[in-house]
Amino acid sequence: MKPEFKVQFASPSARVVSCFLYFCVFVISASLVPFSLCAADPSNAFPKLQGVRRIVVLGDSITYAGQYVDFLDACLVSRLPDRHFEILNLGLPSETASGLSEAGHAGGQFPRPDVHERLGRVLEKTKPDLVIACYGMNDGIYLPLNEERFGKFKDGLIRLRERVQASGAKIILVTPPTFDEVKGGNPGYGNTLDRYSEWLLAQRASGWDVVDLHGPMNRYLAEHRAKDPSFFLAGDGVHCTDLGHWIMAKQILLHLGLVDVASIDDPRAILSGYPHGEELLKLIQQRQRLTKDAWLTDVGHHRPGMSKGLPLAEASAKAKEIEAHLPPLTTPFPGKRSDWNGYDRYDFQANGKPAILVVPKHALPGKPWAWRGEFFGAFPNADIALLGKGFHLAYLEVPNLFGSPEAVSHWNNFYQELTGKYGLAKKVALIGLSRGGLYCYNWAVSNPEKIACLYADAAVCDFKSWPGGKLKGLGKGNGSAPEWQNVLKAYAFKSDAEAIAYAKNPIDNLKPLADAHVPLLHVYGDADDVVPWEENTGVVAERYRKLGGDITLISKPGVGHHPHGLQDPAPIVEFILQHRP
Repeated sequence: MKPEFKVQFASPSARVVSCFLYFCVFVISASLVPFSLCAADPSNAFPKLQGVRRIVVLGDSITYAGQYVDFLDACLVSRLPDRHFEILNLGLPSETASGLSEAGHAGGQFPRPDVHERLGRVLEKTKPDLVIACYGMNDGIYLPLNEERFGKFKDGLIRLRERVQASGAKIILVTPPTFDEVKGGNPGYGNTLDRYSEWLLAQRASGWDVVDLHGPMNRYLAEHRAKDPSFFLAGDGVHCTDLGHWIMAKQILLHLGLVDVASIDDPRAILSGYPHGEELLKLIQQRQRLTKDAWLTDVGHHRPGMSKGLPLAEASAKAKEIEAHLPPLTTPFPGKRSDWNGYDRYDFQANGKPAILVVPKHALPGKPWAWRGEFFGAFPNADIALLGKGFHLAYLEVPNLFGSPEAVSHWNNFYQELTGKYGLAKKVALIGLSRGGLYCYNWAVSNPEKIACLYADAAVCDFKSWPGGKLKGLGKGNGSAPEWQNVLKAYAFKSDAEAIAYAKNPIDNLKPLADAHVPLLHVYGDADDVVPWEENTGVVAERYRKLGGDITLISKPGVGHHPHGLQDPAPIVEFILQHRP
């Protein structure tokens, strides 16, 4: 076997220096602790939310539909649970801030309502600390740009802002969502809303607090439609899908200072790092539906056809009942919690064995995870990067078992606990460093349907090579007499001859993985004299390919058994992300 990917060095001296620097980078990266603004809520954090408890959201049918308000509520509840925000959705379908209405609106049944008709009652009854207002979609009444209509929009927002501020509340104005002419027709209306948004953003120079939804939504739509012409954010050009609502919520949350949502692209993932996250979101949605109709009815409006809400006192009582059933936001993992490179680490017992689970700040949908075979915390830059991408990281301490049937049994129990009790993904990415390769491969062969992929690093794939090696005349490596005795004990071999005759080392037992199409990645040093690559990775690669399996090799020229991994772990992380369930 020849190495397929090489890290080149200019000279032998450069090789020594580079290997030293390579090791230093690993040491330094292990000590870095990422900082998240949302890890706590100190008194000087989130200035836009200082003094804010009750938030009223005003808008049209997009706001009344409410998904983006639900997402705002859920994120504030989960990220800042001690603040006890109350978010009231008072969006009203068809409403404008301009006071305009097209002829024959709603088949001539009623003109569009004007927010100014009810604004005084809204402010008097709700007494908000902060108002978030999203208007514009209806204000140009779906016609090309016209200066008179544009002027009505400007005047309407100026009056809205002044009246809210006069009540003592803060106000954040939001540019209108995108209008999709492909889906909604009305040629030229996209440009109308572009201009409305540009004007609103320009008011920042005059001290207005403005969030831009329109630009990010336009860009997202254009980018994804270029790849897929059938893509849309609003099936009718106006009313957003959940994804469109998430883009709206995300921009508002970022504006408020909740920077951790920047990496979340899927609305299903906003609570995926929390136990019972889906249940929590459903209860918040239920509470929002109950309270918005009650408040709209209590405040009053001129829009016919709206559902009549419960009396406010009754709705408030029912909302408190829902709140009482909100699941706890604490992570369900038992044991001692500590910090590991900026992430919550839990140390607990799993079927009597020490176990570790490190939890990402925001898990990817489906809760994918990576499982370390051995040496938790050693050369961890790939592990840390995976946590940052939304993976959980697991480890079970069963030392000196070398992937024996007893180790496989313990791993089976741990897998059942993590996937059954804690809901981690049914397929796992395995990480096998050095002797950890024996654990990963032997468990994978026993459970090929549970493996997303396997990353092996300077991995032992045949215990005859290590710890056998020169010690028993079985290979090029020096071997280890104490560890050979541990192998004999772990596998209950009665003699050296029985161990040497054993035919179920990973190199001998690859067919179940090939049949299950499990992708493999091996990283190795071609100067490794502890676990010689030719006797381990090389044999695995040759045999796996003959079986039709997919394996990627990354060679590190001149590098021995240490350091493990790569200075830049991107190829490892990309491999695991590519094959996540």
